[in-house]
Amino acid sequence: MTADFARSIPADADRLPALLDAIEAWLGVHGMPMDKLASVMVAFDEILSNVVNYGGGALDVAITVGDGAMLATVSDDGPFFDPLARPAPDTEADIDDRAIGGLGIHLVRKMMDDVGYAYENGRNRLTFRKTF
Repeated sequence: MTADFARSIPADADRLPALLDAIEAWLGVHGMPMDKLASVMVAFDEILSNVVNYGGGALDVAITVGDGAMLATVSDDGPFFDPLARPAPDTEADIDDRAIGGLGIHLVRKMMDDVGYAYENGRNRLTFRKTF
């Protein structure tokens, strides 16, 4: 059995906490184990915060849960930006020698099973999947 979640909101920082709470509650009701939910919520927080802070416009979240997996899509109509095109940060380098930015998407890539990006019809679309 599958279940679907969908929300569309303006990319506004004031609306982000309520959206994150709704996602977390929905995932909990639809079978996401607590040990997986924590990493999934870190991913949502990072991705949605980036859209709010650097993207803009309309923000859409779609989630499907079924057969022991969650597939999420976050899309926005802000400026083109492929976060996956950035090289992975050098986490071994001294903190003063590291480039600014990129650590959040690096964490998302490490915590999720699959992460993908596409730019279609004037919209950024980031997808990610986590099995449980």
